Amino acid sequence: MTSTAGTTESVGHFAARARTWIEDNLPTWDDEPVDDRTLQNRIYDAGFGGIAFPVDHGGAGLTLAHQRAFYDCTDELGRQVPRQYWVSIGMVAPLLLERGSEAQKREFLPQLLRGDIIMIQLLSEPRGGSDLAGATTRLTRTGDHYVLSGSKMWSTNAYIADYGICLARSNWSVPKHRGLSLVIVPLKDDPGVSVHRTRMADGELGDVCEEFFDDVVLPRENLIGDEDDGWAVVQSLMVHERNQTADIGYGRLGAGGRSTTMVVDRTAEATQLAAVARERAALDLHNQAVADAYIDSVVTRLTGDRIIRGLALGTHQGPWGSLGKLRGSEDGHRVARTRLAVLGADGVTWDGDDVQPDNAGTAWLTARIATIGGGTSEIQRNIISERLLGLPREPSFDRDVPFEEVLRNARRRG
Repeated sequence: MTSTAGTTESVGHFAARARTWIEDNLPTWDDEPVDDRTLQNRIYDAGFGGIAFPVDHGGAGLTLAHQRAFYDCTDELGRQVPRQYWVSIGMVAPLLLERGSEAQKREFLPQLLRGDIIMIQLLSEPRGGSDLAGATTRLTRTGDHYVLSGSKMWSTNAYIADYGICLARSNWSVPKHRGLSLVIVPLKDDPGVSVHRTRMADGELGDVCEEFFDDVVLPRENLIGDEDDGWAVVQSLMVHERNQTADIGYGRLGAGGRSTTMVVDRTAEATQLAAVARERAALDLHNQAVADAYIDSVVTRLTGDRIIRGLALGTHQGPWGSLGKLRGSEDGHRVARTRLAVLGADGVTWDGDDVQPDNAGTAWLTARIATIGGGTSEIQRNIISERLLGLPREPSFDRDVPFEEVLRNARRRG
């Protein structure tokens, strides 16, 4: 991957080499489907897995620009890429690279990048809404071990995952942001762990799940970062999550390698929408909405390119992924709403009793996933206003109050 002089292979040379390999080794979407692990193993073993991760931890030692070039090529050629690893590789692996112990990096990173294991996030809770710092799942230290009890929800791919990284309350006598810890939890073959898939608004079982932990015993080596410092660690995770959903950072895994409701080619969608409206003689009625959808898709793509360039040059410091995530998720909902308006009654009817996931009405129902998952649009606007624009923080009555007291006060009010 690098020259004898030690300089990094140029993106252009890399892209040409990658194209040849992709054409020869990855099936098209019209071919028989190949399972995700086989695809990821094949990509990794050829030197194209974990492209931007260090060689010492199982990667190729190149850059995010090289990674983008590889998956842009798989998109252009219409080749199959894995769908299940966008959390493992796009979010969890870069967090472990940044905040994990050396033992955790050695154990997990090569397996994650090769696709041999799947590791997901366990963050949201039934009573917490968008307040991740209000977690009440309990992590108690007992000698050389921790005991985990509680529940999580909206955890993507938990039903197929080998591990999850769980945000839990380890100290109840300090303010809520200061008493959290992040710990690795095995999700298979433990009688104290149960995972249930969630039925979505379209009536289908989705990729998100609810998990229950009944006194799960974990070694102290599973802690990521320091005890009670989990909020700082999870903030790093959120940066990678929003970069992933914004189609920048380590999350660039091709059109089939991420949730299709989060980041897709909105420009192509808007162009197709205009053609449908023209065929149905509905363009005059909806021309402004279709035009807005197209313009927004172009601006979102250019915004992402600008952020990627700024990150490489060091001019865009901070959570710029929140801006890309906000634009991309809102674009998706706008396109779904416009498509429904263009198709009218045809957008909410179909033959047979089975759910049609490509139906405009079904797509409109599920488009809200993108404006909620990875942090709601409201949370993204707060981050942009406070951390990028420097506006005053939103007031918080419980920021400096011990969490156990917050809970007591809530029970009294209830």
